[in-house]
Amino acid sequence: MLAFLGSLLLVALVNAQRPEPCETPDEWTGRVMTIDPSKDLAVFGRMSYDALGERVSIVEEVDYKKGRKFYEFIFLHKEGTMYQIELSINKTGSCVKKDLTDPFHKFAIPKNATSVGLATIGSNAGPGLGVNVALFIGEMGEDRYYVSVTEEGCIPVHEGVETKEYGYMHTSFYDIEEGYDPERFVPPHDCE
Repeated sequence: MLAFLGSLLLVALVNAQRPEPCETPDEWTGRVMTIDPSKDLAVFGRMSYDALGERVSIVEEVDYKKGRKFYEFIFLHKEGTMYQIELSINKTGSCVKKDLTDPFHKFAIPKNATSVGLATIGSNAGPGLGVNVALFIGEMGEDRYYVSVTEEGCIPVHEGVETKEYGYMHTSFYDIEEGYDPERFVPPHDCE
């Protein structure tokens, strides 16, 4: 009987430590790194995120086999508009305005996500040596996703998406700060 009660207590403790799905802050700025092995490219960028206005701005460096390019993308989902500004060296700095039909992607852990548990990035051997993160997996249609966020504050750390169409893409988030510069969402006046 004592072994049975001990087992119940252990199950209760393990389940009590399972993180619940959460929502990231609505407004933040940070750095992102995306690796897409299928296209042999890496993207490093500075991202401004506004969930309430459904806006995203990314200034990025794209490294691929044949070289390196620099872009700024402004996604204004409520307006259905995207701006692509080329910032590459020896280029015109041209800007293209396009219709945006993709829905806004809110950084949040879906309610149907499965908790994988908690982990420490770095070390938990002493104070300040690591960051505790909550790990989740799940499926959206035929796509599979893997997400980690800080245990406290639900700050995005990693997002992995696996699709039949594009394969696996990995994105890391770092240097996240709350808030954003509203000028990041203002496109050039002469952009058509």
